[in-house]
Amino acid sequence: MCKAPLKLYAKRDGSKLVCTNCGYVIDDAPLDTGPEWRSYTEEDRLLRSRVGAPLTERVHDKGLTTYVQRNRRDPRAMKIVQLQTQLRTHGQKKMIKLLQDLNHFVAKLNLPPRVAETMAKLVKKLYLMGVIKKNNEHVYLAAAAVIASRIEGHSLTMRDVAETLGLSRQEIWKAYRKIVTKLKVRVATPPRPQMYVSKIASKLKLSGEVEALATRFTIMLTKTGIAQGKPPEALAAAAVYVASILLDEKRNQQRVAQAIGVTDATIRNRYRDIVDNFYIEVRL
Repeated sequence: MCKAPLKLYAKRDGSKLVCTNCGYVIDDAPLDTGPEWRSYTEEDRLLRSRVGAPLTERVHDKGLTTYVQRNRRDPRAMKIVQLQTQLRTHGQKKMIKLLQDLNHFVAKLNLPPRVAETMAKLVKKLYLMGVIKKNNEHVYLAAAAVIASRIEGHSLTMRDVAETLGLSRQEIWKAYRKIVTKLKVRVATPPRPQMYVSKIASKLKLSGEVEALATRFTIMLTKTGIAQGKPPEALAAAAVYVASILLDEKRNQQRVAQAIGVTDATIRNRYRDIVDNFYIEVRL
């Protein structure tokens, strides 16, 4: 047998473990470390698996659920199933409903898992503090989505949330400030213009080259300090507008403004920030 590391060269070949470097048979009857059961559907696999899904804040019990198999022919088994369901939801019905609405919002806003988990943590804390009531639930969920996105560096704006969920931006802003005050949340860094470039370019159906150039513009704006104190979405939109002109994929100011939800005048002002402060050379 050669001295090649087994971790790199050993593989299972049928019922044998063979070194792929020299062909030496390491074990002609290796132990099968897989499950002793078979599953043909995803549901069967989840029910028969003994390890369960990873812990999640998006479920009231963090996903630590024991499922008892139903057997309608055995009344005792059915009684155990009923009792287990009652114990799992006892005193948690409001929390369950709140988290169901949260998961609905997550799907509507198309949030990534890391943002959804952070959002669920915030919402659970607010619920236990008695801040979330039945009449303000949706506003606080929307505000929690914005805060979680900023904590995780996701490009979700308050305007996007308000438009998607049909809520008032002023109400979301009030809830946002209350969450930050109550939970003492620290949003480490303000949103950066480059976070919004991809979304704007996608809405305008622009190429990857335009997106890459616009991203370079926004990074330059941040490094030089020009972006300080200015709306990051507007700077990103202006960068996309300039890049689309330079790469011959021009979109007019009105279309760019509509993509991010600002006025044409805002795009013009931020456009001047780029063309007046940077020397842009176009080679024909």
